[in-house]
Amino acid sequence: MMKYFAIKNAALAAFFFSFLFTFPLSAAHLVGGEITYTCVGGNNYEVRLRVYRDCNSSGAQLDASVTFTVFNAAGVVLMNPSVNKGATINVSTASGNPCLTTPPNICTQYADYITTLTLPPLAGGYTISYQRCCRNATITNISNPGTRGNTYTVQIPSNDVSCNSAPVYTTVPPIVLCLNDQLNIDASAMEPNSDSLYYELCDILNGGSSGNATPSPAAAPPYTPLTWVNPYTSIAPLSGTFTIDPMTGFITGKASQTGQVVVGICVSEYRNGILLSTVRRDYQFNVTACISNVVGDMLTQSEDPSLLCGGRTLQFQAQTPGGIDYFWNFGDTNTTGDTAHSPTPTYVFPDTGWYDVTLIINPGLVCTDTVVERFHILDTPNYAIQWTGTPCFEVQDFWFEAQGTTPVDATFSWEFGPNANFPIANGDSVGPIDFDAPGTYPIKLIVHSATCPDTLFDSIKVIAFAVSVDAGPDIYIAKGDTAHATVTAGNAYRWFADKPVYFNHPRRRDPSIWPKHDSTAIFVLVTNEEGCVGLDTVMIYWLPLQVNPDLNNVMNLITPNGDNKNDFLDLAKEMFLDKCTLIVYNRWGAEVFRADNYSNNWFGTNTSGDPLPTGTYYFYLLNGIEIRYKGPITIAK
Repeated sequence: MMKYFAIKNAALAAFFFSFLFTFPLSAAHLVGGEITYTCVGGNNYEVRLRVYRDCNSSGAQLDASVTFTVFNAAGVVLMNPSVNKGATINVSTASGNPCLTTPPNICTQYADYITTLTLPPLAGGYTISYQRCCRNATITNISNPGTRGNTYTVQIPSNDVSCNSAPVYTTVPPIVLCLNDQLNIDASAMEPNSDSLYYELCDILNGGSSGNATPSPAAAPPYTPLTWVNPYTSIAPLSGTFTIDPMTGFITGKASQTGQVVVGICVSEYRNGILLSTVRRDYQFNVTACISNVVGDMLTQSEDPSLLCGGRTLQFQAQTPGGIDYFWNFGDTNTTGDTAHSPTPTYVFPDTGWYDVTLIINPGLVCTDTVVERFHILDTPNYAIQWTGTPCFEVQDFWFEAQGTTPVDATFSWEFGPNANFPIANGDSVGPIDFDAPGTYPIKLIVHSATCPDTLFDSIKVIAFAVSVDAGPDIYIAKGDTAHATVTAGNAYRWFADKPVYFNHPRRRDPSIWPKHDSTAIFVLVTNEEGCVGLDTVMIYWLPLQVNPDLNNVMNLITPNGDNKNDFLDLAKEMFLDKCTLIVYNRWGAEVFRADNYSNNWFGTNTSGDPLPTGTYYFYLLNGIEIRYKGPITIAK
């Protein structure tokens, strides 16, 4: 790319150097102008003359003052006022095409000469004129240009009682037309009276001479048009195409030969089909082979490695200042629809692989350039943290691994925090990692990559007593009785108590317990196959035997067979049932039925309502924690 710019700069320097000799410096003179007026009321008209000059030489300066000559319809001079020059303004050297560079030695200035004249309505109207010599001798489309001058003239309509104002051009035309560039010149005018405007290319008028540069008064109309050099005419003033839209005033076309040319642009004002006035702009253009300042460039994956991380959907970016239009071809040979015109288009590629992407800047214009870059389309990186191990505090031994689609240059570092045996680690797979206390710990994975760096976060929860254990509900037993508790999880068991008790089988799932105190907390520690533990507690309460001696006729047999005889345990005749709890145990000491506020509703079922097997059971009737009655009960069919 640096070599390309060096060649471009060398060509530009040679172009500028050669241009210095294309238009001689000694030939700088007046290069155009126009005259307009605005009615300000009371028969007063503000008349404005604008004169353009070539300022890149020692030629004619803008006069400090000029004289306007006012004629009646018969050509008689009515007045010849002197008008002072306004500020000198530099005309932009831009070609109108921001992607082309024009030569540095072209310079045009203009100044306005403004005065107010009192001109009452007059039959035949008025003609206001100004003449000045001379033009550049290097003009190529008129004969003897160095001895030809300029006449700027405008007409005020006959008997103008409507206070008419002439059209006024809204923009200054470009000085330079770039060879073979598509022209789009705004030559439109503003019409304050809302009259109809008609635009056309027209003759330009001679005026003054080398012997009489500033005639005062000016010569009376009619004026002599300049003679065009064959094959040029007023409507074809240069080589190539040059046309004006009669309704809008926009000039389009393309200049095909270098040189200096003069052009006449007229805008005529009509009201109800009647011509009121015509404003003639006399202007010189410099046609030259401009240098394109557009260099096709796009953001590449080597410049921005993150473009390797976009997956199959990729956004492109043109890096060309001065671009007017863009044409992309994304190199997808499976379709003809792989094109776009945005400076930052997005394209979805059908597959991974290599694609040659083409960008054309300003296609069809003079300042166009093409660049082709190869892009490697990859699947979107898909990083993920995976781990193995046991999340209970007793085991742990975690291994962490970076998984997914990653770039080939990726390396990995991990951060586990100060509670880990290794607070930091490197590699795509690290471990074993253990934490010194139960808790939730953040995990950080840093992906180091020149193309697709990333940082991922996760967490891991280390649990104490992770095994779910259920040793059953608290147990109430009378003095001298045996309590039974059963564990529903794990495969290794250890029972222990906070007070001395007797365990028949302290390392089995179901051990019998004989408490020696009013209450005892019984703990069971369960270990599963992975080594994780769980803990549960059962409270054993010793209850003094407080059997009611009057309850001697309590049922000890029920036959829940639906014959309405002894179908349920009926205690209504023997005791008050309000706030009494009935608990039924099987022969192994396991609770099978419980009913708070017992209301004669045990039909020999378990708590879920399923029929219990026939046999002998044992039940307690409690009033709070006081045993009202205990005894056997047999279920028979």
